[in-house]
Amino acid sequence: MSAYEEAPAMSAYEAASAYEATTAQDGPLAALAAHGPRYRLGLGAPPPDAPGWLAADRLLDPYGPELSHLLDTEHRGSGHRTAHAAALTLIAVYAGRVTAAAVLHWALTGRVLDVRPGNVWLRPDPGHGIAEVRLRAFRMLDEPDVPDAPEAGTGSAATVQRVVLTQHLFPLADALRERTRAGLRQLRGGVAHGCATALGASRADPDLLARRWAAFLDGAPGGLAALGDVVAVTRPDGTRRLVYLRRTCCLFYTSAEAVRCASCCLTSRDDRIAAYEGRT
Repeated sequence: MSAYEEAPAMSAYEAASAYEATTAQDGPLAALAAHGPRYRLGLGAPPPDAPGWLAADRLLDPYGPELSHLLDTEHRGSGHRTAHAAALTLIAVYAGRVTAAAVLHWALTGRVLDVRPGNVWLRPDPGHGIAEVRLRAFRMLDEPDVPDAPEAGTGSAATVQRVVLTQHLFPLADALRERTRAGLRQLRGGVAHGCATALGASRADPDLLARRWAAFLDGAPGGLAALGDVVAVTRPDGTRRLVYLRRTCCLFYTSAEAVRCASCCLTSRDDRIAAYEGRT
């Protein structure tokens, strides 16, 4: 019996939590979470008494209270001088957390997890970034095109582009642009950075991920391919990771931390690669 059938008197939240526990232990969510915290997803609506959760589809209104809350939280937490700079940092950390699991899952399996805005809840981190992400329902939006092939699902790139970019991240970038007047190219640079980081932060084979990143960019809207590139680096412990080198600036160096992000286009390419190679 399902969690719902075993406990018909459960509240909607309790039932969703029971389903989440069953699914996350054995299914794709557990596999994704094993790659690192940024890929961890909850299931079901957040508890009614839990403050700070935002419905992602409500963020697409540039003057709505939800986007105001998200932007203000990042502005205060990061200590940025302007809302413009906060928006540029926000879109990168948002893309690198809220839709990251879907990008990685597609890269590894060819299947597209439903992260359309209407299916996503998120909770901003008061310090910086996104603390938690939940899905209203767990579902895939297509099947692998060639299940037995090493590059299974490459044809589904159009689907993941539509779900992650056209329906979610680009509308959010447009809302942030309308709200703060941040530049569209810079905002889309943050989108590209976040999506690439969704691959590079995992423990998967960097050569495979580089090929999947190329497939993700192939025909992608918004000119993302021109906004940066990926390279595989070898860490001191011998492990290899995929890293992204930006060609646009998120202005994080204007935050209270007053440091450049690791991928900052104001730092030379060679210095960025060397810094990434020195990381443990």
